[in-house]
Amino acid sequence: MAAVQAETIRVLLERAFPDAATLDVEDRTGTGDHFQVTVVSAGFDGLSLLDQHRRVNDALAAPLGDGSIHELRIRTRSVPKP
Repeated sequence: MAAVQAETIRVLLERAFPDAATLDVEDRTGTGDHFQVTVVSAGFDGLSLLDQHRRVNDALAAPLGDGSIHELRIRTRSVPKP
């Protein structure tokens, strides 16, 4: 299991959520395996929090599946409507 760079995670999320108003990735420990991600996207409109998180997990399936990401904290929300 190799460490993952925050930029690698950001690229995967940008591909999955090209309309994201906010996309933040934080390496919580500096070891490349504990991350917190924040995604604000209009694509989450009408989705439950669980479904929003599932979409993030789907976008990061490869590094989650191979154990590169040991811990993932997810914050999501839809873009506020004016």
